[in-house]
Amino acid sequence: MLRTVLAAVLLATGPATGTVTVETVKVNGSGCRPDTVAVALSQDKQAFTVLYSTYLAQAGAATKNKDERRTCSITVRLTVPPGVSYAIPSVDYRGFAHLEPGGSATLSGRYHFQGSGAPSSTVHSFGSGFDDDWLVTDVVGTSPVYSPCGKDSKVDIDTELRALADRDDAPTSYITMDSTDGTVAATYHLAFRSC
Repeated sequence: MLRTVLAAVLLATGPATGTVTVETVKVNGSGCRPDTVAVALSQDKQAFTVLYSTYLAQAGAATKNKDERRTCSITVRLTVPPGVSYAIPSVDYRGFAHLEPGGSATLSGRYHFQGSGAPSSTVHSFGSGFDDDWLVTDVVGTSPVYSPCGKDSKVDIDTELRALADRDDAPTSYITMDSTDGTVAATYHLAFRSC
C-alpha cells in the first residue's frame, strides 16, 4: 500500500496586534477518510499536519472507475485577533505521479472562507509520460479573499486528484499527494491586514 503524506503548515506570523491560531482541523473525503488520516496541531497552535495513507488516484487496466478520482476536504477553524483579517494568497503542494503513455492527471484546489463570498479555484495538469516528483504553487486568485474582520472563522480547503487513461486496458497511471523525502508536502501561506 502506498503511504502518502500531506503536511500542511500555516505560516502564521501575525501582526503586532496578535496572532492567528489554529483551533481545530477536520478532514473528510475519499482520499482522507477518518481511519486513514492522522491530524496533529503544533504546540503553539500555529501549524497543523495531516498524514494520509490513501490519497491516491489511479486509472488503467488494474483499476476501477471510482479509483480515478480522490478528494479531500479540510476545514480549519482559526482564532483571529480583533482588527485583523487574513487571506491565503498561495499554497505549495508536493507529490509524485507516474503517467503511462496516453495517461494524464490533475490536481485541483478550492479555497473558501465561510461567509466570505465566492471560492477561489485552481487546476494543475500533468501530461502523458510524466514520471517524477512534482511541486506546484497555487496562487489563490488575483486578489486574495480576506476573512471577516476580527472574527474567528473557518476556511475550507478542498483538493482533488484525478488520473485518466486513454483506454480501459492501458497500463496503470497514478498521482499521489506525497513527500518521498519527508519534507513538507503542502504549505499554506497566510497574509494579514488591519481592518
